Amino acid sequence: MPEVIMPKMGDAMEEGTLLQWLKSEGEEVSEGDPIAEIETDKVTMELEAEDAGTLAQLIASEGQDVPVGEAIAFIQGEGEEVPEVSEGGGEAEDEAEEGGEEDGGGAQATATETGAPEEEETEEETGGQTDGRADGHFRASPIVRRLAEENDLDLAKIDGSGPAGRIVERDVRGAMESGTAQRTEDGAAQEDGVAAPEQAQPQQAEMQGFQPARLPEPTEEPGTQLVEPTRMMQVIGERMTEAQQHIPHFYATVEVRMDAAMALRKQLNEQLEEEGVKLSVNDFVMKACAVALRSYPNLNALYTTRGVELHEKVDMAMAVALDQGLITPVIRDIGSKGLAAISQESKDLATRARDGKLQPDEYQGGTITVSNMGMFGIESFTAIINPPQAAIVAVSSIAKRPDYDENGQVVPASMMKLTLSADHRIANGRDGALYMAEVKRVLENPVMLMV
Repeated sequence: MPEVIMPKMGDAMEEGTLLQWLKSEGEEVSEGDPIAEIETDKVTMELEAEDAGTLAQLIASEGQDVPVGEAIAFIQGEGEEVPEVSEGGGEAEDEAEEGGEEDGGGAQATATETGAPEEEETEEETGGQTDGRADGHFRASPIVRRLAEENDLDLAKIDGSGPAGRIVERDVRGAMESGTAQRTEDGAAQEDGVAAPEQAQPQQAEMQGFQPARLPEPTEEPGTQLVEPTRMMQVIGERMTEAQQHIPHFYATVEVRMDAAMALRKQLNEQLEEEGVKLSVNDFVMKACAVALRSYPNLNALYTTRGVELHEKVDMAMAVALDQGLITPVIRDIGSKGLAAISQESKDLATRARDGKLQPDEYQGGTITVSNMGMFGIESFTAIINPPQAAIVAVSSIAKRPDYDENGQVVPASMMKLTLSADHRIANGRDGALYMAEVKRVLENPVMLMV
């Protein structure tokens, strides 16, 4: 019988949230029918049925965080029987393997091998208590375990609200807010809301590459409002903290005279008006950044576990601001495309990004990023590198200011600042300076964009 599983919608995705079921249990579905709405760290999207039949069993409940690859439902075909689902779905074997460490005696593994129902074993071991779990026997995904570890919580003292008592993310976050189930220095939990003594940061967090902050409790004073960060905001915060702490950034800023580029843009837009194409300043900047990379390919690279991976094609990620965070859709092989094609593709990607309609392959795999805040009137800013990329270019607004012409006369000029943030493990200051000088040269001689 086909399983409906939580799909992996990104390289960094470990779990998703089932927001709502669009079909009811027992309802007939056809291949391609939307059956559920799920939320990842990047998008909210509809999950479609891959088979036709009856939606026979809804395993996950609305609002539940589900690990990637775990079943959330079954689609029953003609003549098929609905399988029995053990507590926690497909993680029974994983829990059995972990049992030797968690419950100290390997009893869980023995029960699994002999076919004894795990739920009955839990009640027998704890004397019928499914909420206390004093022996440390509990069910939780790796992400939930990590979240508890990072916040010094004892999962054995947290009541699970998921199927069959499974501990889900909201349970851990509730314990974090209430201050219950904190570990003491000897590993015991505290249930009365008394915080455990300050401890060293968890080793697991160090392995992840960043240190979680010790945050204060809300003041809850009159006139305040507590807003819980979205999944996207949480992931962005973690990735940017990790990037800022562990990537040795260096910065290089150039000021570009944009008069020639603006004149060419006006001319091209007049010619393209009938086709419904309107070139933006950002289209020119992205194309110039791609052209300049032909001479400095080490900035079109990824920092990987086995060294620096240089890319021949430029897959340009462009930062798009959303109400709940940020997403970076990718224009593939931008160096081979003309300005009109870049303009159309960038507008389409940005529109669908804001509507939450992007597919995973449309916002993954960029080799360099451009972030533009010029539309907000920002004169200069620096951006944080999006790992594992080597560089990001920050684009500021165009401002009129006095400049000198070739005869030494003061004339008005349209000036724009571009700031490169680069990974010093991949490139050095000279590389960054020469690359930005080349970007400046291309934009000040925009006919080079047409080659």
